[in-house]
Formats: sequence, structure tokens, C-alpha cells
Amino acid sequence: MIIRQRLRRTAIALATATIVPLGLLATSTAADAATTTYKGRITEGVNVRSAPTSAATKVGSYAKGATITIQCKVFGPSVSGNSLWYKLANGRWVSARYVANIGTAPRFCGDGKEYTGRVSSSTALAVRSGPTTANARVSSIPRGATMSIVCKVDSQSVDGNRRWYQLTGDGGGQWVSARYVANVGAAPPYC
Repeated sequence: MIIRQRLRRTAIALATATIVPLGLLATSTAADAATTTYKGRITEGVNVRSAPTSAATKVGSYAKGATITIQCKVFGPSVSGNSLWYKLANGRWVSARYVANIGTAPRFCGDGKEYTGRVSSSTALAVRSGPTTANARVSSIPRGATMSIVCKVDSQSVDGNRRWYQLTGDGGGQWVSARYVANVGAAPPYC
């Protein structure tokens, strides 16, 4: 009887010791995925921008050969045929045209979900290649129509609202001013 009780206690102790660390491991893996960073090497001098577009304010620069830490990427206005923009660890942006990835290419920004917005302006909403009115108009969305949104950035203010939404699309940048979008459900995360 005593041996059975000891065996039962030992089995329970082993099971508990195995389950708790595995639970902690699963939690830390999910947290690590959200904070994964990537590395890149600057291939020629590049300007650092406040948003993913050459029309955004220049906030710094990197010389050729510098190593940078990248969080994620978005589509934006094309620079010499490359429409990807990298978000740096400091929240600033550089054109991927001037970056050679070291290891794995960065993931796309956002949380992998699509969010819905509805055009709230009295006219059609301009869709632009980047998050400023200086970027080319690539299409429009009719008043009252819904759209799928990936994430948001702070950029040029439109009627007091600095947020711009990146839309899902067939590549290339597709951005709209959040000033004229009503969220349907949850608001998208920052890019």
C-alpha cells in the first residue's frame, strides 16, 4: 500500500514537472514570435523616414555597410522597382531597395488578421500608393463601401487625423487616410 502511494505521488510529481515547463515554453514561444527581429545590411546610403514613403519626413540616414534591426515590412511606394518598406526597431522606416537581408526576410507587419473599415466621407475615398497625399492615387473606394485593412501607421495629418490604413491588395502600396474610415469592429494594430 505504501509503495503504491509513493509510486502514485512520484507519477503525479513527474507529470506536474513535465506539464508546467511545457506550458511555460508555449507561452514564451508565442511572446517571442511577437517580438522577433530581423537583420539587414545597408547596400548604399539610405534615408530613414517617419513613415513608409519617400514623401515622409527624413529623420536620419544610414551609410553603406551599416547593420540594421528590422521588425517587419509593408508595401509602399516603389523605389527603383522595389515596393517593400522595412520598419526598423526604432519605429522608423527605410526602403527595402537599399537593404540586403541577413538571414530570414522580415515578416509582414500586422497581426495576420484583416480588419474592416467603411468609407465615411461624403465622396469616394482616394487610395494612394503610400501614406501621404503626396503619393500617387492608384484607385478609389465608393462612399459607404467596406474595405479590408491590415494595419495602420502615423503619417501626414488629414483634417487632424495622422493615421493611415494599409489595405490588403495585390502587392504594391494601397493606403487610405483613416480620417475618412469608420472601423467596423476592432481597429487594426500598428504596422
